[in-house]
Amino acid sequence: MDDRSIIDLFFARDERAITAFEASYRRLCLAAAKEITGDLSDAEECYSDTCFALWNTIPPQNPVSLCAYALRICRNLALNLVEKQNTQKRSAVIVELSECIGTKAEADDGEAAESGEIGRAVNRFLETLPKEEAIIFVRRYFCSQPVKEIAASLHTSENRVSKLLSRLRRQLKTHLEKEGIRI
Repeated sequence: MDDRSIIDLFFARDERAITAFEASYRRLCLAAAKEITGDLSDAEECYSDTCFALWNTIPPQNPVSLCAYALRICRNLALNLVEKQNTQKRSAVIVELSECIGTKAEADDGEAAESGEIGRAVNRFLETLPKEEAIIFVRRYFCSQPVKEIAASLHTSENRVSKLLSRLRRQLKTHLEKEGIRI
């Protein structure tokens, strides 16, 4: 079935529109979403949400190319999903790191320290570390990489990486206090 016929089914609010769309574009949408998300179940979720969005937007939208319109929706849904997942990962990493920098780090005079000041202090801390420890710290707290991935890439155990990160957080807390940043 061609795009125009499928769009006409959407306009007629005929449920066969979804079936016809699936026969024509399911594999393409899944491939596009999987390329972005890297996960088949996330791609399936994006495809399902794409079908729902098509049902809700046609009409009033009347796309010239159903393929392009659907892929744009699917791509945006996949990008939003990845952004949401990364935000959740960053939040978990921030909670982990907050034990050493706190939620409201303060300078000795009692005023809130500027984020640039804390960043410079963290950079100075990183310069004192052996290369491997600095890499692990950066991968975890700046790239939000899971401990499991860090351990695998360095051919070591997750337990070793976790213990090292715990020790590095304590060292960072001490370093920040020496720099005059209270937690």
